[in-house]
Amino acid sequence: MIRTPAGADGPEGPSPLFPMIRRYVGFVVGYPKLIIALVLLVSLGLGASLGRLRIELDVDKQIPQGHPLVQIGKRLESLFGGKYLTVVGFYPKQGTVYTPEILEKVKRVTEEVEALPGVKKTSVLSLMSSQVKDIQASDLAIEVKQLAPEVPKTPEAIEQFQDRVKQNRAITSLLVSDDGRATTVMLDFDDFEKAGGAKAFFPKLEEILKKERTPDLVIEAAGAPTVVYWLSQYTRRIAGLFLLTLAMIGYLHYRAFRTLQGMFIPLVTALMGVVWALGLIGLIGVPMDPWNMMTPILLLAIGAGHSVQILKRFYEEFGRIRAEFPEKSPAEVNREAVVEATTKMGSVMLAAGTIASLSFLSLLAMNVPSMKNFGLCTSFGIMAALIIELTFIPAIRVLLPAPTAYQTEREQKKEVFDPIIEHIADVVRAGKEAPYLWISLALIALSAIGVFRLETRNTLGAQFFDAQSDLPVLSGLLKGPMEGFRLADERTAGTRVVQVLVEGKEPGVIKNPEVLKRMDELGAFASKLPVPVGKVVSVVDVLKVMNRVINDNDPKAEVLPDSPEAAAQFFLLYSMSGDADDLKRLVDERFQQAVITIYLRTDDHKEIKKLVSAVDAEAQRLFQGQPVTVAVGGGVTNAVALNETMVTGKINNLIQISVLVFVITSIALRSLVGGFLVLLPLAISALVNLGVMGWLGISLTMGTAAISAMAVGIGADYAIYFIFRVREQLRTTSDLREATARALTTSGKAIAYVASAVAGGYLCLTLSFFKVHVLLGVLVALTMVTCSAATIAFLPAVVLRLRPSFLTPKSPQ
Repeated sequence: MIRTPAGADGPEGPSPLFPMIRRYVGFVVGYPKLIIALVLLVSLGLGASLGRLRIELDVDKQIPQGHPLVQIGKRLESLFGGKYLTVVGFYPKQGTVYTPEILEKVKRVTEEVEALPGVKKTSVLSLMSSQVKDIQASDLAIEVKQLAPEVPKTPEAIEQFQDRVKQNRAITSLLVSDDGRATTVMLDFDDFEKAGGAKAFFPKLEEILKKERTPDLVIEAAGAPTVVYWLSQYTRRIAGLFLLTLAMIGYLHYRAFRTLQGMFIPLVTALMGVVWALGLIGLIGVPMDPWNMMTPILLLAIGAGHSVQILKRFYEEFGRIRAEFPEKSPAEVNREAVVEATTKMGSVMLAAGTIASLSFLSLLAMNVPSMKNFGLCTSFGIMAALIIELTFIPAIRVLLPAPTAYQTEREQKKEVFDPIIEHIADVVRAGKEAPYLWISLALIALSAIGVFRLETRNTLGAQFFDAQSDLPVLSGLLKGPMEGFRLADERTAGTRVVQVLVEGKEPGVIKNPEVLKRMDELGAFASKLPVPVGKVVSVVDVLKVMNRVINDNDPKAEVLPDSPEAAAQFFLLYSMSGDADDLKRLVDERFQQAVITIYLRTDDHKEIKKLVSAVDAEAQRLFQGQPVTVAVGGGVTNAVALNETMVTGKINNLIQISVLVFVITSIALRSLVGGFLVLLPLAISALVNLGVMGWLGISLTMGTAAISAMAVGIGADYAIYFIFRVREQLRTTSDLREATARALTTSGKAIAYVASAVAGGYLCLTLSFFKVHVLLGVLVALTMVTCSAATIAFLPAVVLRLRPSFLTPKSPQ
């Protein structure tokens, strides 16, 4: 015979869920083999869909597609390319690049890169490239020849070459620094996948470059291909980290139960939850990316944590029933303990699981594809884990032999958390918990100040460590794309671009002198802005050089032609002597669309936003009344779009999560005060997390933005389990202090074990050496510590101050 639960779940009496949960649990323990078979069958079915999972490394797929800056960028990309623009920099440690040895290397790299499949040959630009021209005047016309058909060998030839570079400075300044201490090879693609894609192109390029490197010459590549390659490399480490996390959580669970059953049951349950979630994601075609690849680790931590709660309660019920009914057989006690534990924990797990699932689902409101995918996958996983925990665990537990006296004794062995929690319980019994309240309030105030220091920044430096400037000792492990970008920013025109699309209503409009004049004025305006602009490039540079050349190289003549006919004649002369494809990166064949490209030495979104706002306002002013439209976008303006979307989405997300938690817990506890109490530890942990980020200068990025949802999704369990347990204890004692102390020594200990397992598991991410994952691991661990501490220390103090009536039963049990 199975006893009625010792505690009801509402102030007026037993919760209406209890009879339903009891009947459900009775069915599960009545047909355990059937339940296990069904769970395994579903696991195998969804596991078969794991092969459909795909990893998306395209950074552009992770940005808000509907943002105007992103849409303009896509338009520019379709017209002029540039998405995977790559810059290979040559940086001599001493002297200049004007030596036969370095120029030979530049030539060889240029030719080998041009020969790679998928690379657009006409996009390959360098001092030794056939696409870079020397514009000179002849007796009959303008001659457009290759700047360097061969490498200059003698000092005289080198000097003449330098003179030609300077004469064509408007064109060549993008390829060589003013001081001659750096030069570049620039390239773009017809078909990036044909070139090898994210995983294979960069190694091919490295094979070319490493042959040319010497101790005195640094050669590094920078651009989107280098970023996606290193993202793919760090992503590959997740599998190993998942196994390490599995081992860490398993070890901590073994310390919690001191039995193999107590270790393996939560792990198997959590693993099946991961399989269910990833299988569903594979079925519906949602991609994984470097930012949500840690989802399996999160699901493992959450699933194992819930399992610990129910198994801890099982051991507690097993000991109680065995003590109260010594005449019962171990099998009977085991069965009754399974029913009691699952029935009493069922409504709590349903409430906690629903909150966690909906909290992560709320990330869909952020309008950032990566965040949406992460939220969807995790929400699926939590519901899958909840189903498995309420089916597989009672079914397998009822089939297993009853714990022996030795096993139950080991399970009750004190661990590192036990003395701490028992001390807090003693403090509560003695009525001396006030210091916990004041310390918590001081921490809240300090964190609130830190929040105002928090910045949103989705820069490359927020994703990757710079091995040379961050931790030189670990340079081998921290290898990534940062060095190439840093050197390019320091010594060249830069690799990041902001573009302005000038689009006419009819062909030939770009030849209009007024349009060209305003393009020139806009370029000059951008170059003088107080932001690190390296170079502004447009078709007007070519026209100005041609005008100077045709006027006996008079520097004062380096201006634009003053009539449509003159502009058209210059373009005709260029096409007669130069290559037809030379100007395609600057203007289309019909001269209806042109692009002004602003090269930057930074990807700081504040600087970019400042430039975008200023250039857009000036462009609208300059081109007002002209037969063209202008729009700013492309390149690193995606960072502005992402930050704007994330700031708005983050605020909305926090509001949504808070409302969700409050409403669901208020309904579950049938008290608004109860909803407020559950929200308190979560609000504290989220505030402390953001405050620490603000004080330490850790930016809010796409990687760290999800932590508040994770804090609620995981941490909501703690407050719910604790409050439900306090209310249950009040049915056996009328002393709120004693009930709170008992809840601490039971549910409080389980909370500490779960928090330690989640924190320990996430700290394993720091070994990926991917900055996003390192910060995520540390910050999630911090969140688990603060949330569990707030639940165990701060929440009891608040409960004892408020003495909410919903905790006290109106009728005795």
